[in-house]
Amino acid sequence: MDPDNSTSPEKENGWSARSRATRQKLISATSRLIVEKGINSVSVVAVAKAAGVTRPGAYYHFKTREALLDAVRSETDHQLVRTVAGSKDDKYLYSQAAEFAAEDQDAIYLRIQRMLEQGPDDVIIRSRVRGIKRVERENLLRSGVDPEIAAMITGASLISSFLAVSEFKQNSRRHKQAKIFGRTNYALLYDGALLPDKLSSWPTLPRYSAAGKTQNVAPTTQAPEEQDGRKAKSLATRELLMKAVVRLMAEVGEQAVSVSEVARRAGVTRPGAYYHFKKREDLIAAVEEKLDKELIYTLDRTFAQRESFDDVTDLSEEDLSLLRIRIQQMLRDGASKDPLIAHYRKLFRWHQKHGHMRDGLDPDMTAIITASATLVGLFLTLSSTNSVEERAVLAKRFRKTYKTFVFEGIFNSTAKAEWPPPPELD
Repeated sequence: MDPDNSTSPEKENGWSARSRATRQKLISATSRLIVEKGINSVSVVAVAKAAGVTRPGAYYHFKTREALLDAVRSETDHQLVRTVAGSKDDKYLYSQAAEFAAEDQDAIYLRIQRMLEQGPDDVIIRSRVRGIKRVERENLLRSGVDPEIAAMITGASLISSFLAVSEFKQNSRRHKQAKIFGRTNYALLYDGALLPDKLSSWPTLPRYSAAGKTQNVAPTTQAPEEQDGRKAKSLATRELLMKAVVRLMAEVGEQAVSVSEVARRAGVTRPGAYYHFKKREDLIAAVEEKLDKELIYTLDRTFAQRESFDDVTDLSEEDLSLLRIRIQQMLRDGASKDPLIAHYRKLFRWHQKHGHMRDGLDPDMTAIITASATLVGLFLTLSSTNSVEERAVLAKRFRKTYKTFVFEGIFNSTAKAEWPPPPELD
């Protein structure tokens, strides 16, 4: 045997490992560049510089920017689909996405954007649907749970896991949060968060308030009939303006919103528009607050009796765009500042104080997961059709499965007995 050939596999494997490491550096640098400067900033030369790799080395792996972008998508999909599928031998079974986010927040953030673009056709959601339908065939799903809706709700864990760890700088703290996420996710999947037998005795829950804002109403000496007429007209004008904001955001984006442009589109005079909203930030905040108020009905004191999402049931195409914008706001603000998560946090802390929550559940993490499931799950569910009538039906299906998720979990006791326990905290 030729002695030179006997060492070639080791050399070959060494070069292969080095080549894989370089390729991974380039992919990671591409993700960072997209997050920091946008997708238009990506080029093989720019990525090579960011990764500290020579130009020839970068071009050896990726001939074009399109090849780079495809590699980023493929790499993230491969890891996340495997993560979503899970395994009984995986110690990160319930916290996989959070562990992934703790290590590579940029990749998760980019993947979230693609999920929002693709909706229910996203490969992660499709994989989740197949997995839950398989569980249903094995009789491991709770009675009344719609497998496709359950896939949308649990698919939202990609976003809730990002929110769970994104505000922490230390790697050790992020991984600790990932474990808390895993334990909370486990409890929600198998048992739910709240105790149904406490429903009948619930006192009045804390009311929703947008960042503690209060409205001061000036005293008036007008007759009641005149006041009622003016109030109705004022509310109608305000509603016109808010609908125009939604259309503008859907067509052009949030950056295009101004009081003048919204007034023009709504057919309202500029003074009339400025009477209701002094600046663009007030317009955007009012639209987002309205949506939040509709969404929090999912956990109010009449939760068990509600059959739909009220106004959210009849979401139009523009409103779906608003839902997507609202998700982007949640990602931008983070878990500590987002008003919807803040309200859910307030609710679950209240429930814990009054003994309504299951033992061992972290109320703050429960708030992140359930608020994300409400917003993202509803968006993914309703974006599968353009028909308002079909959306109304889907919203009711979503409502039923979401209620089961909060109070009972997605999977039954047989599944809980067969699958491993949650991760232990250090």
